[in-house]
Amino acid sequence: MNYQLTTLENGLRVLTVPMVNRESAAVAIWVKAGGRYEPKKISGISHFLEHMMFKGTPTRNTRQIKEEIEGVGGILNAFTGEEATCYFAKLLKQYYPRALEVLSDIVLHSTVPPAELAKERTVILEEIKMYRDLPSHHVHELMGELLWPDQSLGRTIAGTAETVSRMTRSEIVGYKRDYYHTSNILVSVSGDVVHDEVLERVAAIYGTKPQKKASRFTPAKSEQTKPRTHYYEKTTEQTHLVIGLHALPRMHPDRYKLGLLHVMLGANMSSRLFEEVREKRGLAYEIKSGISGYQDAGAFTVSAGVETKKSVRAVEVILRELAKVRESFVKPGELRRAKDYFMSQVSMGVEDTLDHLLWAGEKALCGGELPDKAEIRREIEAATLEDIQQLSQKIFRTGNLNLSLIGPVPEKMQREITKILFIKGS
Repeated sequence: MNYQLTTLENGLRVLTVPMVNRESAAVAIWVKAGGRYEPKKISGISHFLEHMMFKGTPTRNTRQIKEEIEGVGGILNAFTGEEATCYFAKLLKQYYPRALEVLSDIVLHSTVPPAELAKERTVILEEIKMYRDLPSHHVHELMGELLWPDQSLGRTIAGTAETVSRMTRSEIVGYKRDYYHTSNILVSVSGDVVHDEVLERVAAIYGTKPQKKASRFTPAKSEQTKPRTHYYEKTTEQTHLVIGLHALPRMHPDRYKLGLLHVMLGANMSSRLFEEVREKRGLAYEIKSGISGYQDAGAFTVSAGVETKKSVRAVEVILRELAKVRESFVKPGELRRAKDYFMSQVSMGVEDTLDHLLWAGEKALCGGELPDKAEIRREIEAATLEDIQQLSQKIFRTGNLNLSLIGPVPEKMQREITKILFIKGS
């Protein structure tokens, strides 16, 4: 895909994603700072810091930061994940140097103003409450705790009301100092840009002096021998549930086979789960599968919102569909459609300057390699019916099952669901 990646003397990496004849360009600055790097007592600090980065630098106040990008029709935003924080902008290509300068200014020189800190703490506490009030979101947080109990990977990105309430400015500033340095940073630009020109601009901003070594986090422990459940009783109109299983790390050799399995089971309206759970049985409005991949761990999930009295049946049908893939080959035509869908999604995803940049940047920073469309196609085409079944047998095991559920589900129904996990999952 004609990417160019250069590591400067100071350890900072610069990635360009050339996309000729595009009117837009995108700039993203990635930092190895996320939930996995946080001790429990300051859980949520990466996310808190991300909010504070937009609150002013010695040369720009918060309004000026936004107006410099949005004032020329651009978009400006950021997000925090388990393994990285990303600050990004998309705008017309002639303005990309401005976005590079503004984003670098906040990453390098944010002052974390005390007055703004107090206000933003309230905003984040409201954000935490908002997600707790959304059972379709909260149930996924409960699944993380089941998959990786008492580990940073199993904690929520935003932290808890307790950790955010007691977090101090000195802790936030210290965390920024420890993690926001050149060995932890990837600067990336996409669009009709020249790599050498981007390099020159980045070097002028960040200098050449080496700083610290790249940060590391504690490896995940994914051992599990029997099903785990978390039932959260709450008065809701629907019962929300997630079935989760330990799967593959981000760069595992079988990751594309897992992607095909995801497509066939729950990625779209022609998937098995959508057909069985919604179309044939009317058990759910929304039913889907998902994949999460990290450096040393991963998960495969199935989530649904169902009428409470249909919860037991929904879990039973979902597990039956997982068992079918494990016990017999998928049909050749089904695999062919999954391959075509997968590659079409890749091709369409790289048409947009920002989407392409975020995809490539995440892989470069966290995966250690750049995506290769031709190699992806080769891996996809090489996947066989036997490969899909073998991978299913590896993942879809009783001892690997987890279930989180939020809703007004009585204890008797909870016991029925737990029993099904041990019987149907075996």
